[in-house]
Amino acid sequence: MNAVRSSIVCQRIREQVSLRLDDELSQLELRMVASHLERCAECHAFEASVRQFTEELRAAPLQSPRLPIVVRRAHRRFSLSAAQISVAATLAVALLGVLSQVGLPGSPDPAVGGTLSTANLFKASWQPERELEQLDTNLPGTKRPGPLPAI
Repeated sequence: MNAVRSSIVCQRIREQVSLRLDDELSQLELRMVASHLERCAECHAFEASVRQFTEELRAAPLQSPRLPIVVRRAHRRFSLSAAQISVAATLAVALLGVLSQVGLPGSPDPAVGGTLSTANLFKASWQPERELEQLDTNLPGTKRPGPLPAI
């Protein structure tokens, strides 16, 4: 358990060594790293090698590349994915559904004198009695009972 815990702590300290070299640690973090480096020989050796490499790299003269570095911009093409098309189709169906329930403003209904709604259109167009009469005449030998009397 102690070896596992110390390896996690050592890993965190090694991550902070680079931040320490760049002066990006708070005073508390600096003290914690310094305290650990005094106790842990492996982390101390790691810090020394990273410090030496960083100092050599910072002291080296800047080099110019032999060939120029060119970063090309990617040409973007407009394309619709299947997900975008399906979202647009879903929104269109939802909008049509809402408009059919609410009704379009300004469309007159001659029977009522107001706006034409889906419910009124359905009531005006569907006539079950007429359909039953047509069924009776088309099928020989069928007798349907008449409408039930109102109670």
